[in-house]
Amino acid sequence: MSAKQRPQAFAGNISGGAGIEFALVVPILIMLLFGIFAFGWSMNSVSSVRYALEASARSLQLNNTLTQSDIQAIATQKLQALGLQNVNVTITTDPPSGGFRMAHVNASYAFVISFPYFSDYPISYTTSVTVPLIGG
Repeated sequence: MSAKQRPQAFAGNISGGAGIEFALVVPILIMLLFGIFAFGWSMNSVSSVRYALEASARSLQLNNTLTQSDIQAIATQKLQALGLQNVNVTITTDPPSGGFRMAHVNASYAFVISFPYFSDYPISYTTSVTVPLIGG
């Protein structure tokens, strides 16, 4: 075989080509799969925080005398049951107008997506619930 025929023979040989393509594409597909899973998990966490916030707001609606620490304790109890931590819950109350007040219960939460060999990617979420406080 001459020197000119060797590159042509190598280019015409396709054995192992699928394995090389598989080795090049699979890491990207795995990262995409993990990214979809991590994003879905972050959306589940946001939904769980929203659920706990709504439950805390309903408690506030039933008992107008609850304080910031009481609401934080109710939300923390619900969030720990769901497996979430480090959620900051705040409450602000508008002045009375027309016989009732409006309470705004806010929560902020940071979800960190981490992949091996990559830097962590934090996503900060905030949500709020507004409820009327009748009486008081």
